[in-house]
Amino acid sequence: MLNKDAFFIEFDDRRSNVVRLHGVKMASEREMLDEQIFEFLYSEVRGKRVRVKPHFVETGDILIAEIYSMADEYLNAILVRQGFGRWLPSEAASDRRISDAQETAQLQQQGVWNPTVQQLAAGGGSGASEANESSEPKESSDKPEIEQKPGVASSSSTASDRDRQTSMSASSMPEEGQESKFKAGLA
Repeated sequence: MLNKDAFFIEFDDRRSNVVRLHGVKMASEREMLDEQIFEFLYSEVRGKRVRVKPHFVETGDILIAEIYSMADEYLNAILVRQGFGRWLPSEAASDRRISDAQETAQLQQQGVWNPTVQQLAAGGGSGASEANESSEPKESSDKPEIEQKPGVASSSSTASDRDRQTSMSASSMPEEGQESKFKAGLA
């Protein structure tokens, strides 16, 4: 794992890519959910086989994709349903699974929708919380950051490392209306 929403995945054909979750904006540091998010991701994803459904390639050869467990559980929606992130309609407007997951999280006041978490994120005041704002992301230049964990080897941290990686080109992305192919890999 590189950060809360980006993973280094080695595909079955031995290619490696940084993959970011499509349609999800993870909780901010102010919402103080990082520990729970990483705990969840380490138990559910790290070192396990996953299926990746690519959507597009972002600047820096980052593959934006849906990630599924081998049991066909949709990780993007699970993270939103747990309240660990928010649905990004600007990126995944037609993804009903993520929007439904967000509705469930809001109704159950999970994670970012919990009033206590909202109050912490607002700085302890009683002002408007992020829950009352649109789910649209604010302009940001967030790039996946590499977080070195004890016992975990660093991945793709330099330009020369990235040059050695074979990344998926935009020409291999599905065209509009075509069925996307899943790619299996190890997270």
